[in-house]
Parts: sequence; structure tokens; C-alpha cells
Amino acid sequence: MMQNKGNKIIHIGAQLVSLVFHPVFMPLYTIWLYFHLSPRFFLPANRYFLVLYLSIVGVLIPLLFFSVILWTKAFSGYRLVHPEERLIFSVIIAVVYAVIFQKIYKYHQFVELFPFFIGIILSVLALAVYNYFKSKPSIHATAISGALTFFVIWSYYSQINILNYLSLMIVIAALVMASRVYLGAHNLKDIARGIFIGILMQLAGFYVTWMVF
Repeated sequence: MMQNKGNKIIHIGAQLVSLVFHPVFMPLYTIWLYFHLSPRFFLPANRYFLVLYLSIVGVLIPLLFFSVILWTKAFSGYRLVHPEERLIFSVIIAVVYAVIFQKIYKYHQFVELFPFFIGIILSVLALAVYNYFKSKPSIHATAISGALTFFVIWSYYSQINILNYLSLMIVIAALVMASRVYLGAHNLKDIARGIFIGILMQLAGFYVTWMVF
């Protein structure tokens, strides 16, 4: 009886962790933390604009679109079990973040964030390629490892000590990935592929930014 209750609590906890740190929310968390940690001065209007714009275009619109797809039963369910469904979702998110980047590109004040957004676009395109070949890397692992990679590189070049925050992010990342495996959404290979994509595409994002901007 107690064991069943304990398993139920763990299951609910895993679901909660997966929901709170869902990939659709990770860019918003990353931007908020960046503004909190950055020593640079940002005009309040520009800062609020980016958070609001990202909340609407990067979070609300994809969630509404996804809800409509589920309501029409075009997809098997919210877990996107089939790689073909993930392929469609990845392409949609790539378009969404291309639109977002095109918007923030006008604000040179946000140049330090360019690698992050470029990395997101490259990540979802990489996920789409994997999905095309019937593989489904963990989007959760891709999103949180990408955010962690961004902060590691950004803090190094900005010479800012954020070791405490990075340590906390590593713990959260471990919990998120463990929850995905526990819930049966992914296996360890899916998690490893997600981590690989998240890290590599953020590195590519910084490289493109340094070469182009």
C-alpha cells in the first residue's frame, strides 16, 4: 500500500517536472535568467517587449496550435509518440523562432542572445532530421542542455561567475531527463541524442554569431 502510494507520488512528481520544464517554456526561462544575471543595462521597455513577445509568439501561439491539433485528433496525443508528428512540430517551431529572431535582430542591444536563438533554430531543424529518419531524440533534453550550454559559454566570455546557477541547472537537467525516462517517454539513447543536439547546436549558434554579427 505504502509502496503504491510512493510510486504514485514519484509519478506525479515526474509529470510535474516534465510540465514545468517543458521545452516550450525553456526559452522564456532562459531569457528571464539572462536579464537577471547580465550586468548590461537594458531599457525596461525593450526588456519587457522581448519577454512579452516571446511569451505570445514562442509560447502561447505554439500551445494554441498544438491544442487545436490535439482537438482535431490529427496527432496521437500530447506526447507526440510518432516521429512523423515530431517532424511536423519541429518544423513549426523552427518557423516560429525564425520569426522571433527576425524581430529581435533589429535590437542590437540583444546581440548576446543571438547565439541562443540561432541555436534553437538549428536544434529544431536537427530534431526534424532525426525525426525524418524515424528517430525521436528527447526535446526536453535538447532544450535544457542547450540553455545550460548557452549560459556556460556566455558566462565564460562575459567573465561572470554564475557557478551556483549552473550547478542548479545541472540538477534540474538531471531531474528532467530522469523524469522522461521514468515516464517511459524516452530511453537513454533518446536522452543522449537530445543532449548532443542541444550542446552542438548552441556551439554552432555562437560560431554563426561570431562569424556573421
